[in-house]
Amino acid sequence: MMANRNLILSGTGKEYLDILCDRLDVERPQGLKIAFAKGISNAQGNVSVTQNEGNKQNWAIPDGIIREKEYLLFKHLIINELQTSLSDDEVNKQMLNYMEFGLRVISNELKQLSSMEDYRIKVLS
Repeated sequence: MMANRNLILSGTGKEYLDILCDRLDVERPQGLKIAFAKGISNAQGNVSVTQNEGNKQNWAIPDGIIREKEYLLFKHLIINELQTSLSDDEVNKQMLNYMEFGLRVISNELKQLSSMEDYRIKVLS
């Protein structure tokens, strides 16, 4: 079965994910997919994010949250973005990088919202 494996989200990323899920009223798996989409759509090639920001507890993303057709789609989006072939381990690493990057983009967008704006509309742009 093709699925994500061994992904460890930084403590900061976990904090941003919880805020995102609260603001959009979605579960964590959906929040991670939104973060990936935001990350890869805002990236220009390879991204790297500082994983250890402070003493926040990292979070192990459960295996198989992204599986089968979704995993295959994410894999090919990553390969297309990076313009290179990747092993499954490299795909998982890059998937995590795009999620972390997307969560930081989303966090910045949330900080810039006025009190009258709804992020459910903003996330689509």
